[in-house]
Amino acid sequence: MVVENFIDNIIKNNKVFVIEFKEEIAISQSLLFKDDAENPVNVVCFWSSRQTAAKCCIDTWQNYKPQEICIATFIEDYLVNVYNESFIAGLDFNEKMEGLEADPLDLILELVKSLKKNKINLEFEYFKNLTDLENQIQKLL
Repeated sequence: MVVENFIDNIIKNNKVFVIEFKEEIAISQSLLFKDDAENPVNVVCFWSSRQTAAKCCIDTWQNYKPQEICIATFIEDYLVNVYNESFIAGLDFNEKMEGLEADPLDLILELVKSLKKNKINLEFEYFKNLTDLENQIQKLL
């Protein structure tokens, strides 16, 4: 699974999924990234399909349910917060909690690139347009 597959799927459907219970979304531990104290970084999990997300509603997450979010909200409210919390984005994890781990800012830039390539514009609450979003993210890198 590569980032491009995840991005293609969410752009095609204009949807991203989280699994949620009592307004708390699923968070896992990174297998790849550690903080300064050598502890695993938290991973906020996102899925490109409801079915894949639902398969992860087991064990610790058995009471969780897939929730749909639009791409603009995914970028502005979720990925920006994942970055602000120094977490990582987990993409299309399977029921064994295996999946792709991505830096949220890199993911935003890849999304912007694909959206522009596909001539898709989004309406944002905090950014004027895709170019403004891209410029703001570039300043953080």
